[in-house]
Amino acid sequence: MGRDMDEALVRRMAELNEEFYRENAASFSGTRHGAWPGWERCVAGVREGAGKVRVLDVASGNLRFFDYLAGVVGADLDYVAVDSCDELTESASRQARECVRYQGLDVVEALLGGSLERSIDCDGRDLCVCFGFLHHVPTERLRVALMRDLLAKTRPGGVCCVSLWRFMEEPTLAERARETTADAVRELGIEPGQLGDGDWLLGWQGRRGSWRYCHSFSDGDVEGLVGGVSDLARLRDDFCSDGRSGELNRYLVLERL
Repeated sequence: MGRDMDEALVRRMAELNEEFYRENAASFSGTRHGAWPGWERCVAGVREGAGKVRVLDVASGNLRFFDYLAGVVGADLDYVAVDSCDELTESASRQARECVRYQGLDVVEALLGGSLERSIDCDGRDLCVCFGFLHHVPTERLRVALMRDLLAKTRPGGVCCVSLWRFMEEPTLAERARETTADAVRELGIEPGQLGDGDWLLGWQGRRGSWRYCHSFSDGDVEGLVGGVSDLARLRDDFCSDGRSGELNRYLVLERL
């Protein structure tokens, strides 16, 4: 286990991200419409004609995964979406807004209180997903807790899929992350050593003072996540996809025991 930030800074990073998405919901959603290539492999086991498929989407954003899944799976969807940014959900497609059961919930706050599993209003899901969010969860402890809570909501034999952003593996993104982190820690009055290993502060479209906390996943981080849930799930698939390199995100597909 590498160095991690203390709880006071965890809460500050969580608040920073909440503020970022409230202020940038419209512009952020505008860049998030297409499906990620990695999704196809994640849902390969969700077959046509399977009857109703029960889905939990944590950190659902503008519900674009619902639109993707509804288009590729010949089955009814019982779809529960959880997010803390109502503004992102409001920008979802009409079909998603009409068909999805949405629950507003601050996931990181619930993790800190040890109440995420109890706070999410569903159980026995065939498919649980969390895409584009684990990099916003500070500390290995909380990331493992989120994985365990997702699996607790997955029925035995069901599948849990997560994406893990690896932006520091791409030279251009890595250089930008170093620059924005240096600017952000000065502006926010944070000592660089207070951040954990793999932790960075990223900007958005060159806007001054608009920062978000992100973690770039290493191979060691992934091993820690898989090991932290080995009593609950079997690793069915582990692959990289997305971005120009085809390796921007690493995906874990876990089958609930």
